[in-house]
Amino acid sequence: MGIEGQSNYLANYAKYQFRKLRLFPLLITAFVIFLLTIPYYINDYNNLLSSYNTSENDNEYTTTTPTTPTTPLDNPVQNMSCPHYKTALFISSVLEDVDKRMLMREELFGITDNLIPCMKQDTLDIFYKFFVRKSTKKPSRLFLSEQMEYYHDIVEIDIQNDFDWHQSLLEYAQSLQEKCITFDHLIIIDIFTMINLEKIQDKISSSKIGNQMISDTRKIVWGSFNSNRTENMAVIIGSSAIKPILNNLDHKLNYTSLISSHYLYHNKHPNKKIPDDLIFINDPTSIIEWPNSIKSIFCVDCVVAIGHVYQDWEIRKIKNDLNISTTIPCNARLDLKMYSNETSKLRPSIAVMTSSFLYKDNCMVEAAPLSAQNKREYAERHGYAFVPRSTEYAQQHYRKRKPVWGKVDAVEKVLPYYEWLLWIDMDAFVANRSLSVEHLFEMCEKRVGGKEAFKKINFIVAKPVGDNMINAGVFLIRNTDWSRDFLRSGVQSRYDRATTGMKEQQAIRDAIKQPQWKPNVLFLDRDDHTINTFPDRYIRGDYIVHYAPEEGCPASPVLRGLSKLKMLEESPSAKILLPF
Repeated sequence: MGIEGQSNYLANYAKYQFRKLRLFPLLITAFVIFLLTIPYYINDYNNLLSSYNTSENDNEYTTTTPTTPTTPLDNPVQNMSCPHYKTALFISSVLEDVDKRMLMREELFGITDNLIPCMKQDTLDIFYKFFVRKSTKKPSRLFLSEQMEYYHDIVEIDIQNDFDWHQSLLEYAQSLQEKCITFDHLIIIDIFTMINLEKIQDKISSSKIGNQMISDTRKIVWGSFNSNRTENMAVIIGSSAIKPILNNLDHKLNYTSLISSHYLYHNKHPNKKIPDDLIFINDPTSIIEWPNSIKSIFCVDCVVAIGHVYQDWEIRKIKNDLNISTTIPCNARLDLKMYSNETSKLRPSIAVMTSSFLYKDNCMVEAAPLSAQNKREYAERHGYAFVPRSTEYAQQHYRKRKPVWGKVDAVEKVLPYYEWLLWIDMDAFVANRSLSVEHLFEMCEKRVGGKEAFKKINFIVAKPVGDNMINAGVFLIRNTDWSRDFLRSGVQSRYDRATTGMKEQQAIRDAIKQPQWKPNVLFLDRDDHTINTFPDRYIRGDYIVHYAPEEGCPASPVLRGLSKLKMLEESPSAKILLPF
């Protein structure tokens, strides 16, 4: 019975008693009591409804374990429209320190490769970035490859001198807050510091840091400020401390970082009010300089950060000896097993692949990052992984094959982790970014006679009109035993094409003609528009434009094509002159 029904029933009953007993005062008293109890019934009902709705909303953001998708993980999925993290970690480094950044990715975040990339940092625990100083010189090929492969975690900033790092990083942190990317605490370290993120979080949670009880940890400025030699090792800053520090740049001292300058200023002027009641903590016991041996550390259990560790093996040993755990920055990497029916739904089932290998002639140095960005944005738009690879190209020297064979090695390596791969050469880009791979499959189903027939298709490739050769710059391949056998036995075995002829392209062309492979290939014969279009044959709506000159560097045409694509996406009715 609803509340209104209850009210009518009691009113009628009261009238009957009134007529029968003529107890007017009793009626008035009962009616008043009833009115007073209604809000409590409504409140209980709303609480129950709210609890039910909260449970539904929680389920919307609950992740699943890698092997049993029905079991909730400890870490729910981040709300990426306005994410909030426990910790933001900024790591300063030199642009050329590619190996050091790879070491830190591995030891801090468990990222040993980009086979399963962090397309977004969507856990609640950590948001991290590496920062490098912008250079007036052309960046190295290795750095550009790293930037393409780990695009989301490298930021280039203008730094005039080494003592400006803290100010620049605080300004970047403030810009994140203005973009609705927030966090409880910011940690700033350099590339030679090993930190224990878990222990830092535990100390903050306990509100006891450096023998001080902290009333509001969002106002802390926690570091080792005894000298400018130790100030850049590690600083932990509460989110509410960033703005007050930046609002008082006049406290900045020469040859000292902005944060240390604030500590020294208020240490020198103890009677002056600290802006916004910031809490400065000088803690040389917890944040220490590496004394070259664990045995030389005064209080091992106290340590949360060790700076000035210059040898890679010592970083690894410190992590092992201090039992420092890794912090996973994205839910996709909670499941690193090869693709199966049990694969986490938080991992993409489709990957877009390309080359991030730059030849010594520097031909594609300018165009490659922009071409990679085009593919990355396409993958992000549709929820795919983006996996650029360079190491497989570099290793062809040892295989005594031309670098282009790295494409086959890369596909063979990445394929087991996804249901489908879409390979796109470096000199090609997605021109129709609204077309999803799934919709492309629907188009292909019609070509082969329906869904059941398409289930037998494991490889899709095109041969342009007028060409005798397929174009292996764009293809799709399904994760099946057929595909692994096709790549291993049909393509990789062709060492007669290691350095001559059309190399891997000819090996693929010859393999798909063989009777054991042919039935499972969708061969788009004399097709210039489904998956591979040359720039002089472009028609609006074509999927991928491929610049494949027989001679010369394709960088300039690729850059012009990307410029035309930008114009077309901004003004769909704009006239485009061919070649695209």
